[in-house]
Amino acid sequence: LYTMHGFDPEFTQNRPNWNFVSASHARNHGRETFVHNGFPVDAYRLSAGKTDRLLFLAGIARAGKNLNRAVDLARAFDFHLDIAGGSRWQLLQRTKVRRQGVFFKSLGRRFRYHGVVDGDEKLRLLGEARAFLNPIAWEEPFGMAPVEAMLCGTPVLTTRRGALPEIVDGATGRLFDTDAEFAQALADIAGLSPEQCRASAAARFPIAKTANGYLDLYTRILDGEKLL
Repeated sequence: LYTMHGFDPEFTQNRPNWNFVSASHARNHGRETFVHNGFPVDAYRLSAGKTDRLLFLAGIARAGKNLNRAVDLARAFDFHLDIAGGSRWQLLQRTKVRRQGVFFKSLGRRFRYHGVVDGDEKLRLLGEARAFLNPIAWEEPFGMAPVEAMLCGTPVLTTRRGALPEIVDGATGRLFDTDAEFAQALADIAGLSPEQCRASAAARFPIAKTANGYLDLYTRILDGEKLL
C-alpha cells in the first residue's frame, strides 16, 4: 500500500494499491481510495483569548500558498496579519513570488513575520488568531495547518481549491473566492464558537480514525483486492 501526499497523476497511473489523503486528491489522480490525515487531538488546545489578528501559516515562498493574496486582503479589508512559515527574505528568492512584489507590499506595522514556528509558539499563534487565512491557489491534497488551527478553536477562511471544501465545514470556517465573498466570510466567523470549531475537527480527524482507515485498506489488499 502506497500513499500519495503530493500531486503526480502520471506517476500513479495504472499502478495498483495507491491511497490518497482526501476525496479531492483521489479524484485528481483518477482514483477513489482515500484516508484523511489524522491528528493527536490532545496535543492541541484552545487559547484563553483571541486577538484581532489573522494568521497565515504556510511555506511563504510557495506561490500556490498565495501569501500575495493574503497580503492584498489584509490591505483591502484593514486587518493585521501574522505571517509564519519562513523568513521574509525568502520572498526574494522565488521568481513568481518576487515578481508579485510581496516583500515590499508586506512592509509596515500591519504585517508581522514570525519565521518558521513550532511547539508552543505555533500553538499560541494558531490559538490566538481571529481566523486562519488560507487563500490557496493550487489543488491542495489535504491541508494540515488549517486542521491544526481548527483544533485550536480558530476558524479557517479559505478558497475552494483542492480538499478544502471537504475539510472545512460550517462549524470550522468559510469558503471564498471573490472579495465580496471574503467580506461575508470574515463577518460570518464572528458567530462561530471556538469550542464547536475544535469539536468538529476533533471528531472528523482523530489519528485513531486514520489508523482504522489504513487497517481497512490493508485488509482489502490482503484479501486479494487491487486498489485501482
